[in-house]
Amino acid sequence: MKEKEFVVIGLGHFGNNVALTLANSGATVMVVDKDEKKLEEIAGQVTYANCTDVTNPIALKQLGIHNYDGAIVGIGQSLETSVLVIMQLKEMGVPFVMAKAATNLEGRIMHKVGADKVIFPDREMGIRVGNQIMNDNYFEAIELSERYSIVDFDVPLSWAGKSLIELNIRSRYGVNVIGIRGLESVNINPDPAEKLKEEDILIILGHNTQINKMREEV
Repeated sequence: MKEKEFVVIGLGHFGNNVALTLANSGATVMVVDKDEKKLEEIAGQVTYANCTDVTNPIALKQLGIHNYDGAIVGIGQSLETSVLVIMQLKEMGVPFVMAKAATNLEGRIMHKVGADKVIFPDREMGIRVGNQIMNDNYFEAIELSERYSIVDFDVPLSWAGKSLIELNIRSRYGVNVIGIRGLESVNINPDPAEKLKEEDILIILGHNTQINKMREEV
C-alpha cells in the first residue's frame, strides 16, 4: 500500500497537532510555515519542514505540493491568506484541500474558492464533548500520547456473532480491546468468549498506526 502524503500549511496549535498525528500514523508529512522557530520545534517529527511565504505563488508551487494526496490549511488569523492559498492549491491540482475556519462566513468563502472540506475546530470539539457528556460516551477518542490512543470502533458486520478469541484481534492488529459498549451498558474487560453483536462498539487501546491499519483492513 502506497504511503499517504500530506502537506500542512500553518503551524498554529491546530496545524501542529494535525501534522504530528498524520506523521505518527505513518504518513509522509511536509509542514510549511514562515516562522523558523515553529519549524525547528517540529522538524524532527515530520518528513519535511519548509520555511516558505505561502502568499508567494512561485514559492508555493516550487514545493511540489501537487504530487501530494492532500493539503491541510491551518493558517491562523488571515482569511485573505487562507483563501489565496486554497485557490493556488486547487489550481496546482491538489486533489483534496481541507481548511480551518472560525466562522460560518469564512467557511462559505473557503468552499466557494475550492476547499473540499472546511472544519471549525473549536465548534466541533465543543459539540463533540457536549454529546459525549450527555451520552456517557467518554471513550470515543482519548489521546494518551502522540502515539497511543483509546478509540471507539464499530463492530463490522463480518465480526458479528464471533468472539474476541475467534477474531484474535490482538495478534492480528496489535491492539487491545479493553471494553465493549452495548446499547444499554459498557462492559470493561469483557469476556473474550462473548459473542459480539452488530450494534456493539469496541473500545480499543493501541498505537495510532496499528489502529489505522485495522480500520483500513477491516
